[in-house]
Amino acid sequence: MRTVLTALCVLVLTMLSSTDGTAQTLPGQPGIEVQLLDIPTATQQDPRARAYIVDHLPPGTVINRRIQIRNNSDSPQSVRIYTGAAHIDNGIFVGDNDPSMNELTTWTSVDQSTIDLPPRGAAEAVVTIDVPKDAAEGEQYGAVWAEIRSAAAQGSNIVQASRAGIRIYLSVGAGNGTPADFAITSLTTSRDDHGKPQVSALVTNIGGRAVDITGELTLTKGPGGLSAGPFTPQQGATIAPGGTGTIVTTMARELPNGPWTAQLRLKSGLLERSTEAPITFPDAGMGETVEPHKSNVLKIALGTAALLVIAAAVLWWLRRRTKQQS
Repeated sequence: MRTVLTALCVLVLTMLSSTDGTAQTLPGQPGIEVQLLDIPTATQQDPRARAYIVDHLPPGTVINRRIQIRNNSDSPQSVRIYTGAAHIDNGIFVGDNDPSMNELTTWTSVDQSTIDLPPRGAAEAVVTIDVPKDAAEGEQYGAVWAEIRSAAAQGSNIVQASRAGIRIYLSVGAGNGTPADFAITSLTTSRDDHGKPQVSALVTNIGGRAVDITGELTLTKGPGGLSAGPFTPQQGATIAPGGTGTIVTTMARELPNGPWTAQLRLKSGLLERSTEAPITFPDAGMGETVEPHKSNVLKIALGTAALLVIAAAVLWWLRRRTKQQS
């Protein structure tokens, strides 16, 4: 979970996002929770599609998605439901301050603007995205928000509001569009100010859709044959098409400098890329940057292709020999 606090005049808003579940909620306090209920059949197995509204639509298409808003508090809540613009900035999906608009928000509506929920109660709403026939091709970002506000204290004009939302990643264009893809460009070692070793992976989005990167790092072939991990990066990254992001994994201070073989596996939804590279941590500060080896998946694919070529050549030779003998 990531919490972003933004001051807007006298209004305090809390933006929440999640990369590993269907519910968007306010951590550490009773509040509201938003969950996506409708998932397209084609993306049932994609964890991103279970958490967010992720779709590619031709111009002139209309879709509906049901969401559930739940009151996790012991008090009744009046919940405001609305849409807002969003953008990707330095590896973070950022919901813009309310009010905020882009083309996507003008296409998106919710069938209820306010829902009154009893304590621990829940209700559903329908989100409709109506893409106009003259919509430009490309990917846009937004969010559907559920917001609650507290009454201003006596003698004060400060109102506190909290909101939880579901991200929208919408690509517009004919056909299936350019598929999502990313590449692991380089690995850089370092030790932070506390002496903890770190591996920073530079990731480039080489596809046509935004990606939400998570993964794990394993160290093998270390001093004395040591292995360590798997380690999970401290946070993921959201990377727009053509952009880059950095995935940082921090380990225990006692970890030896190496040398090690770093095996990195990153994924976005069902898309996965893996690579490995020899690394050595510095005693302090920044270490070296290395270019990782080709993906293991690519090596397997190339090996399989080579075997198929050889098999086809052998089969052709056997058939030719049989014809000559007959």
